[in-house]
Amino acid sequence: MLIRITLFLSSAMLVMLLSSGVQNDDGRAGRTGSPGENTCVNSCHNTFALNSGTGSVVLTAANMPNWEYVPGTTYQITATVSLTGSVLFGIGLECLTSAGSNAGSLSITDPASTQLLNVTVGGNSRRNLVHTLGGGSGTGSKAFTFNWTAPSTNIGDVTFYFAGNASNNNGMGSGDRIYSGSQVVTPSLATGIDDATSVPQVSVFPNPSSGFFQLDLGGQEVPYRILDLGGRSVQQGLFNATQNTIDLSSEQEGVYLLQILGEDRVSTTRLVTN
Repeated sequence: MLIRITLFLSSAMLVMLLSSGVQNDDGRAGRTGSPGENTCVNSCHNTFALNSGTGSVVLTAANMPNWEYVPGTTYQITATVSLTGSVLFGIGLECLTSAGSNAGSLSITDPASTQLLNVTVGGNSRRNLVHTLGGGSGTGSKAFTFNWTAPSTNIGDVTFYFAGNASNNNGMGSGDRIYSGSQVVTPSLATGIDDATSVPQVSVFPNPSSGFFQLDLGGQEVPYRILDLGGRSVQQGLFNATQNTIDLSSEQEGVYLLQILGEDRVSTTRLVTN
């Protein structure tokens, strides 16, 4: 009986240890390679040098032309980790100001693959997007997609820091390859600098509307253009005393950017149709 109990307890402890190891396969915050941080190469996944081999980690943005942000706008971002032959991948990502604090906000769109964790570095609490347990399964690559909402005002350049793990799926840290990168995002020229004297001042009403907007130009002649959030030019022309309305009724409902063009600056107003 004693032997059976001992074997049972030993087996139970083994299961607990193995389960504990599996639980730690969630992503860890603070491993992006950003200022003040290392990557996993400096800790558990150190078989190969950083960025060695034929794999990669690449960041793309579905609706952010030229990596330029408009304050307050939400963008769909994808971090793709690739390595031929790998079937399990991981990700860690932050978006930071030059001072090392959070820039804008990250939000989850695929909770089966990603989650948000915090880490404190240099006195800053940094929000990290990381993979979930088992959320990085793929054949040769894995695309981790999420949303990023730009800061509500123009705060200058911000930087995405990211690191990906192309795992050999052996249940340990050995044999994996780590890839890292960064992407600077700059403020768009259309950052709503309404107090610049070189930008004509206009008022738009009603806003939101069903698609028709009236402008108060203050007697000015104003060049303009209207873009959708993907950067597509919807309209452009010249507002004046006789042409002072906008008709977006034939466009899809949503958010558009009215850009008033000054001599050396651009003022942007969000137009919402519903």
